[in-house]
Amino acid sequence: MKKMKDRLKSVFRVFWSNKYRLVCVVLLLCLLLGSFHYVTSSNQATVELSFNYAEASSGLNPNKTRFNAYEILSDTILERAIELAGLKDHVTAEQLSGCLRLSPVDTGNASGDDNYICTTYRISLDAGSLDLKNVKVTDMLKSVCKAYRSYFLENYCDNQEILKTKLEVTTDSEPYLRINELKLRVKQLTRYLSARVTENKSFTDEDTGNNFTEMDKRLTNIVNYDIPNATAYIIESGVSKDPAMLTSILEYKNKIDSMTAEKDMAYYNADKAGIKMYEKSMTSIVMIPTTDELDEYYMSRTKTAMDRMARSADAALEEATDYKQEIVDTSYVIDKMKKSKTGAQKLASAREMINKLENALNDLSEDLFVLDKAYIDYKARNYITFNYAQPSFTQRINLKKTAMEVAGVLVVGFVVCYMRVGRKEKKAHEKV
Repeated sequence: MKKMKDRLKSVFRVFWSNKYRLVCVVLLLCLLLGSFHYVTSSNQATVELSFNYAEASSGLNPNKTRFNAYEILSDTILERAIELAGLKDHVTAEQLSGCLRLSPVDTGNASGDDNYICTTYRISLDAGSLDLKNVKVTDMLKSVCKAYRSYFLENYCDNQEILKTKLEVTTDSEPYLRINELKLRVKQLTRYLSARVTENKSFTDEDTGNNFTEMDKRLTNIVNYDIPNATAYIIESGVSKDPAMLTSILEYKNKIDSMTAEKDMAYYNADKAGIKMYEKSMTSIVMIPTTDELDEYYMSRTKTAMDRMARSADAALEEATDYKQEIVDTSYVIDKMKKSKTGAQKLASAREMINKLENALNDLSEDLFVLDKAYIDYKARNYITFNYAQPSFTQRINLKKTAMEVAGVLVVGFVVCYMRVGRKEKKAHEKV
């Protein structure tokens, strides 16, 4: 023990006698290591990615599908990011993936007893091994974020597939059948556009100046004027490419509709018969206290099986009536097609009207797609936010790590000096 204390004293004396040199060495080490960390930090960038929509706290995307954070580092995203950065021939998705690190920042909201949903993630990029040419590391990381945001909006927000569909501009169609196909397309656009107008009718695309109200007016004109005019011309003129085939199709349709109407009427009659079979005692009204939407008490009648049958009967009768009216309308078309003879001029005129409708619907779909894409981008602007880290000078030189490394060098030097003192003492003892 005494030898150890003597050795330590000797080491401290050596250090003290060379204190000025030691200070210079420490300062030089700090300068070298700090410079090294400063240079290497230029190859690093960090961003915090936050998901701010309501479903994020439940681990879902805006469209209610399951959220997967590690999709951020998928090849699809990274390939798009490389292309955005202009490094397609210099960096691969696999290389970029190896330099990226994804880690959760918060624990978010509880989902169950022990599970927590994270809504903020940190993405770190260390591009020391990548050939980024003149692209800055921060710009490369921004490309990754931009690629992911674009992918997220395309796949997990509102579905625009309906608007992407384009109608074929026909040249040899059966006019009456084609006009009914166009009506189905109009119904799709009407449902989509009605939802948008209800959601935000005042939104205007800054690039095109279009808004959903104007789109709705264009569609209304097609529904109220263009389609009825074309339909009336085709029916009243009896325009048909192949009258025999068309009337055969329509007659078969009437048979199916007639069978469906008879089935609905059978349901209606069965419900009526069931209601009549109830005895008075079974249909007596029982009043019970309950509350309304304002939490105020009132006496409510209990629901009975007779009530359900009455509603079922009403629904069946309404559906049967609709089918019977459809049969009458179709029979009128059949009669017109059988009596009229279609000339080439009439057929050409009908197809011209149909082509105008096809082009009008395609133009509307295209304009609506552009407007809707701008609206989705506007609506989802705060769905994902990116907070890029701006490191200070002390962070770039990694002051804490530099201090620890210098301390480590001093400890190693102290141990080496201690061992040298021990060897000298051993040699002196051997000579004696």
